[in-house]
Amino acid sequence: MDLMSDMPMGSMSMGDGAPSLFTLQKMYWAVVGSAIGAATLVNILNRLLAQHRLRDSSLTPAKPKSLFFNTYATLTAIVREISYATIHPLTVGNYTIHFPPLGPVLIILANLITILVLSFYKLDTADVWKWEDIGYSTGFMAICQLPLIFLLAGRQNIIGFLAGMSYASLNWFHRWAARTLWLTATIHMCFWFRDWARYDYIKYELYNDELTKRGFAAWVILTFIVVTSIRPIRGLSYEVFVLQHLVTFVGFIVAVWMHAPDEVRIWVWIPIGLVVFDRVVRYVWGAYANLAVFHRKSDKGSRVWTHSATFTPMPGNITRVTVDNPGINWQAGQHVFLTCHTIVPLQSHPFTIASLPEDGKLEFFIRAENGGTRRFFRFASKNDKVLGVEPAPAVRGRTVFVEGPYGTIRSLRQFDSVILLAGGMGATFTIPLLRDIVSVWTKEINGQIGQGSFQAKRLAATKRIRFVWVIKSRAQLILFESQLQSVLADVAECRLRQPDFQKELEISIYITCDEKLEAPTTAPPSLPLPTQSLVTSGLDFSYEKGLSAEKDNVSIHSASAESSSTAEPPAPVGKGCLPGGGCCCTTQIEDEDQVTTCACTCSGPVRSEQTIATPTVNEKPTLSTASSPSPSPTVLSGRPYPQTIIRKVLEKAEGESAVVVCGPPGLSDDVRRSVVYLSDERAVHKGTGAQGIYLHVENFGY
Repeated sequence: MDLMSDMPMGSMSMGDGAPSLFTLQKMYWAVVGSAIGAATLVNILNRLLAQHRLRDSSLTPAKPKSLFFNTYATLTAIVREISYATIHPLTVGNYTIHFPPLGPVLIILANLITILVLSFYKLDTADVWKWEDIGYSTGFMAICQLPLIFLLAGRQNIIGFLAGMSYASLNWFHRWAARTLWLTATIHMCFWFRDWARYDYIKYELYNDELTKRGFAAWVILTFIVVTSIRPIRGLSYEVFVLQHLVTFVGFIVAVWMHAPDEVRIWVWIPIGLVVFDRVVRYVWGAYANLAVFHRKSDKGSRVWTHSATFTPMPGNITRVTVDNPGINWQAGQHVFLTCHTIVPLQSHPFTIASLPEDGKLEFFIRAENGGTRRFFRFASKNDKVLGVEPAPAVRGRTVFVEGPYGTIRSLRQFDSVILLAGGMGATFTIPLLRDIVSVWTKEINGQIGQGSFQAKRLAATKRIRFVWVIKSRAQLILFESQLQSVLADVAECRLRQPDFQKELEISIYITCDEKLEAPTTAPPSLPLPTQSLVTSGLDFSYEKGLSAEKDNVSIHSASAESSSTAEPPAPVGKGCLPGGGCCCTTQIEDEDQVTTCACTCSGPVRSEQTIATPTVNEKPTLSTASSPSPSPTVLSGRPYPQTIIRKVLEKAEGESAVVVCGPPGLSDDVRRSVVYLSDERAVHKGTGAQGIYLHVENFGY
């Protein structure tokens, strides 16, 4: 483990024609640089492709029409089928292990193989006289990985900017690159121990050699960092994880710097520089975004700070946080880090922005879990006049700080068809994407084309949108009632202004657990009834399929809080039924168009959470199929079958389609497998002419 030498080891060859240690480090970074360069090239091509589609005046702008774009589409389809593939989750007791898709796994394996090949290149592990050389080579290869780990970790991410990836997506690579570093450092240490063991010298070195002490300390700290970054452990307390991660990072860098010889300390200074760069950019941008001197101050703002937020309790232990007149701009699907020191001191949490810039406000829906999010909900509950507590003027608005926005997703406007699937609070990600495309449709009807940096023939190539939202209780409908009203009203207006409007929008809402859901034993026998509708305040959720149940007109504002089910195995695939009782429905609906009977399985009683009564607020008139050409959402009890939903959209697609999912891991896994299966079924890579499928999976939770 001794890297100290009077002569520069890095410039020396390990013998037998092996390159020098410095050369091995350069070779590694040549590989890494090539990978980043390839990702950058793909990102540039995708951006050019998006612009090309918006300038295309044909009826099928999202369809490749040249040899180059046909070849690119075929190669992309091949890569996607491989990279999206994932194996079924593994259940061990009450814990379910979800595996990452094959694409990221292959990248991590390629990095590991590169490291191992360069570390052992032309070195015989069976030769005792080469063990010291292997100790040197693995040490040099370990330390040169540090810049990559920190490049993947920063929020102001250089790799993310070049490759068009979010720092949140790169954080997964950051964790596995760190584990690769740990493995390399462990091999480095073990070969030195193996060499010293021949002379029973390990204990002596650990007690008497300062360089060995520092190296062993660095390995211990790195081991602690790797172990605590495992999802089950870091999920115990995210705030504690972040704090200890920062502290141990400093200790690790100091130990490595003291352990490494002068000739390789540049690999330590680079990460330090990257951290400083990330922090400086974040603080400078944060100061601009949050200091009122740089913005027109809101009436609710303080004299110094820009942002003042109101906190409102919602059903299901959810807090709605609203920031009027924000000092930042953002795009649909992005998130910010929100800080409120008067409620949760010295903590910053990432929250998806559930509003669009044209709303003139930042809006967040935050589920109360542990730590800071639960404090938000408690504060909102104690200071809300709906609950009978009239808040004092001083607590109506609290000063908050925002950092961001962060998050990257390819513009969905370039795709022919878009399928948006969300589970629970994942709708905070998908609903802004839905609203963004529909708003573009409205602008096209109003003739607002060609306003960008290039003269576009259209603002969006999207012809149809399929939106699916899976929730546990109808109480959650209140969260996005006004947004759904706005979307349906915009589509209705487009159809009224342009009778030949060809855009399609279909919305389905699946309710899995509800206080109004009946078990099959209490439901009437299969009986075809006329179309039923669940009338809500502002929304007409029509059951347009022939379903069996009693008519149930209930306002979502008077519904009880969100419910949760007991953990039991899912029921066999079957039909759905109307909400109308008090249990959980685990039935998976294979095809909405063929739902004719009630066959839901009651998997357990509904357990009530804290109920928050919320006043009815009608921002727009009620939409109904009788007064408007806009379709109403379909509400079903049970779980969706993603493969059927996606297939039906793809059968109508006349160009590349996009599938976006945000929700629990189980839903994301189902969508991934469905996309891979349908991509293979459509045989894009075999030259059938079928269009490709772009998949974006937004991570859910920490």
